[in-house]
Amino acid sequence: MAVSAGNARALRLARVILVNVALAIALLAATEFVLHRLYNWTNPFLDHGENALRSRDPVFTHTLRPNFDGYDVWGPVTPRIFTNSLGFKDGATRSVPAISDRKRIVFIGDSFTEGVGLPYEQTFVGRFAQAFPEIDVLNAGVSSYAPSVYYEKLKFYLDKGLKFDEAIVYIDISDIQDESISYRYDQNGALEIGVFTPNPEQCLPSAYQLLTRSPPGWLEKRSFVAEFVSNLIFVKKANAANAGASLRELMQPGRVYSRDWSRAVWTFDDQASCYGEAGVAGGVRKALRQMDRLHALLSAQGVALSVGVYPWPHQLLYDVENSRQAQIWRDWCAGKCRRFFDHFPAFFQYKDTHPDYVRDLFFWADVHFNDRGNSLLADDLVAQYRR
Repeated sequence: MAVSAGNARALRLARVILVNVALAIALLAATEFVLHRLYNWTNPFLDHGENALRSRDPVFTHTLRPNFDGYDVWGPVTPRIFTNSLGFKDGATRSVPAISDRKRIVFIGDSFTEGVGLPYEQTFVGRFAQAFPEIDVLNAGVSSYAPSVYYEKLKFYLDKGLKFDEAIVYIDISDIQDESISYRYDQNGALEIGVFTPNPEQCLPSAYQLLTRSPPGWLEKRSFVAEFVSNLIFVKKANAANAGASLRELMQPGRVYSRDWSRAVWTFDDQASCYGEAGVAGGVRKALRQMDRLHALLSAQGVALSVGVYPWPHQLLYDVENSRQAQIWRDWCAGKCRRFFDHFPAFFQYKDTHPDYVRDLFFWADVHFNDRGNSLLADDLVAQYRR
C-alpha cells in the first residue's frame, strides 16, 4: 500500500524527533558519567558549603570571596551582594588598605552580623556605617561563625598587618551550640568545622520541616540533574508552605519557632539537647574561653573590644528580657569590654506594643532579622554608641 505524502512527512518527523531524543539522552548520560567521575558522586549543582560567594578557608574554616559583585540566595530572596578586597560584606567592591586614615571598627559575628537575606545598606552594620561616615567600618561576619572563628579570623588579619581601633563582636544565640558540636581543633591545631556528634540530622533540623522530604528515588540517586531539579522543586514548595503558615503552626513541637528548637532554647532550658557530652554548660565554658583568648589577643595589640547581644524569636516568645545570654556576656565584659551592647530591652519593648512582632522583625519561618529587625537593632546600636 502506498504511503501518502503527508504520512511520509510525519514518519520522517517522528524519526528526526526520536533521533534527537536519543542523542539528548546519550549526551545527558555521558555528561552524568563524566560529572560523577570528576566530582566523586558529589553533585556540583548543589551548594556544599562553597559557591560563587562562599568558599572554604584553611585558617578560619570558611569565608566570603573577595571583590564579589552578584547575588546570594536566602530562602525566597536574592539580594545583591558586594564584598571588598578582604572578602568582607560591603556597600561596594573596594580595596581595603591595611591602615586607614580614619578610625576603623571591625564588626564580627555570624549570619546575623553578615546580614543574610539583605543588601549591605539594610543590615545593622551597614546602617551603623551610614550613621558614622567618619568611621571606616568593616564587617568580617559570616554565617555560622562562633567565638573560635572570631579569634582565628581576627588573629589572621592582625598578623597580615590590618590595623583597626576596635572590634565589636556580636555573640549569637547559636554560638553556644556551635562551640559545643560544630567547631574543634585537629591534631595540628587547625580549626575545623563539622557536626561532631552522633545523629547530626537530629541536632540541626531543616528549616523546611512543614513538609516531609521523600527519600531520593532511583533516578535522583543516579542523576545530578534529576537531584538538582528535585531539590529545586522541594525548596520552592517548602518556601510556599512556610509563607502560608501561621505563628501557631510554626510554634508546634519540632518546628522553627517551637519551645524545643534545641539551637535556640538553651537560654531558658539548661537541659536542651544536642550540646555534646558537656551539655549547655560545656558550650558556654568553651565560648567564654575562646573570648578570653580574643580579649588577650586584642589587648596585646592595643585594640579595644566591645560585645553585643540580641534575641532570637524564641527569646521573645519564651524567655525574659534579662536573658541568660545577656547575663553571661554582660558579666564577662566587666573589666574587659569598652562597651556592652544589650539589645534585648529594645526588642522586648517593641514586643510590648506590636502583637505581630515575630512577623514584623524576622524573615517568616526563619530566625534572622528582616529589614525592620535590622533597623531596630541599628537604631539601638547607634543610640548606645553615641552615649
